[in-house]
Amino acid sequence: MLMASVAAGQPSEPARLKELQQAYQAALASEAAPVLRQYREKLLGLERRCAEKRDYATAVAVRDERQRAEKRLAGIARRSPEQSGVRPYSGGPIILSAREAAVDGGVVWNSKANALEGWKTTSSSASWALPFPLPTGGYDVLVETACAPGSGGKILIKEDFYSLTRTLTPTKSWDDFTSQTLGTLRVTAHATSLRLSALTIEGDGLFRLRAVKLVPTRDSNLP
Repeated sequence: MLMASVAAGQPSEPARLKELQQAYQAALASEAAPVLRQYREKLLGLERRCAEKRDYATAVAVRDERQRAEKRLAGIARRSPEQSGVRPYSGGPIILSAREAAVDGGVVWNSKANALEGWKTTSSSASWALPFPLPTGGYDVLVETACAPGSGGKILIKEDFYSLTRTLTPTKSWDDFTSQTLGTLRVTAHATSLRLSALTIEGDGLFRLRAVKLVPTRDSNLP
């Protein structure tokens, strides 16, 4: 009876093997995903340069290698999204919260306002990792912001290749958060990041930002 109870409290050998395999895959994902993302971005840049020089044979070879890297990255996202830092795309609108952003140029997170603030210079920016693999096509860009009259400015929203520039509409005050549609941004196949940066700034600052929302349009190649 004692031996039976001890055995019952321990995982079976197949279960233990599965645990070890999962831990191994998670460790690989945490190491491989950042390298693959960087590799994919460098390949994308090389592909564009080859196309600009009309070296189409090399561009096609680079494209094929980029697509292989994207497939590996998509596989990691499906198997180990938390460990890899890659969020798999499950369809529908994408909400990028201010709290999840990587910031630069004096931008800071205000937990009380649940927003990013400190947009004072043209070096101010925030960026997000996009879900992967993201279908190519058009996405309506909505931002939830607050900005007092007399302040504001122009922003640039850019994915891996395409960009969108818009002048913001001020709200009633720095605490009056309102959602506004900026326009449609075309997203390339398997884009990995989105960056929002200040182009011009008026008054006391650009805005306070709570979230960016991407809503697929009808021309997006959704699954």
